[in-house]
Amino acid sequence: MRKNLKVGQYTIIEDNVGIGDNVTIGDFCKIMSGTIIGNNCMIMDYVKLMPGTIIGNDCKLDDYVNTSGYVTIGNNVRIKRCSMIGQATEIEDDVWIGSHITTTRIKYVGKSDEEWIKLKKGCFIGSHSLVLAGVTVGENAIVAAGAIVAKDCLPNGIYIGCPAKLNRMVE
Repeated sequence: MRKNLKVGQYTIIEDNVGIGDNVTIGDFCKIMSGTIIGNNCMIMDYVKLMPGTIIGNDCKLDDYVNTSGYVTIGNNVRIKRCSMIGQATEIEDDVWIGSHITTTRIKYVGKSDEEWIKLKKGCFIGSHSLVLAGVTVGENAIVAAGAIVAKDCLPNGIYIGCPAKLNRMVE
């Protein structure tokens, strides 16, 4: 049995949802069947999690965050408000995602490995950025606010612009 589950007003949690201990879900949320939420997570108001969304432990999703399903979110991940995490996105541990981020599969394709968006451990995605299908953002990479990421980002690189280009490396 779950310990310390807090659910806000007008929130809908469908059948077949796995929820860990010490989870808070805000007002006006919709958690759809097949979603899994780990321990010690905070889901703020107006969040919609589609089927196939898996969230690790110690995560926080701010207001108006949406997932499109087939999304995996690791441990200790922070997703700021008004972000849209599209299908076929894998977010590893310790990732920070700014507000108004979109990850998207621009075209309809099968679920082969090269089409998944991968945000590797410890990376930082600045606000108002767009990450396109098939892109891997390397460990500890930084994507500047407003960037459009159309190609892979090296680990420890700082990427800026539209399209995002390597600005410099960080140690």
